[in-house]
This record gives sequence, structure tokens and C-alpha cells, in this order.
Amino acid sequence: MQNEMLSARIDHETKAAFTNICDEVGLSPSQAIKLFARAVINYGGIPFELKVRQPNSETVAAMQEFVDGRGHKVESIDALFADLTEDKVKNVQS
Repeated sequence: MQNEMLSARIDHETKAAFTNICDEVGLSPSQAIKLFARAVINYGGIPFELKVRQPNSETVAAMQEFVDGRGHKVESIDALFADLTEDKVKNVQS
């Protein structure tokens, strides 16, 4: 069977962590990707559950504040940055 090249772009931190784990289990990154591809084929899909990340409690509280009409509303991103610069927005942590 003829080999083909598969290329993907990932950020440096992800690549470094992935490569370190591959090294720890005795695989090259290429071998690990081949194993993943075979697992997808054998499973007939992604071999693990894909789900939407759930917001943390701080994000849920901010969303509820907006729903309750207590959020800070602006007409544009420029207006938001102006308000942030002028300290018109309360409860913002930097």
C-alpha cells in the first residue's frame, strides 16, 4: 500500500504536549496519528465522545446577569473598549 502525506496545523503547546506523551509511550507522533486513523476506521467514527464544553460558574453567572438586564450593553466593540478604558464597566477583573 502506498503511503500518503497528511498535514495538520496545531499550536506549539499542543504539539509539545502530544510529542512528550508519544515519547513516554514509545511512539512517534506519526505512529500515534496512524493509530488514531485506524481506530476511527475500525470504530466507524471518532472513538470517543465529542461534546460541547459546559460554561463554568462565573460564565453562567455573567450570562444570567445579561439575561436579567444587568449586563453592560454597548453599540460596538470600539464603544466597549472606550468604556473599559474609562472604567465605566463594573466587576471587570484584569
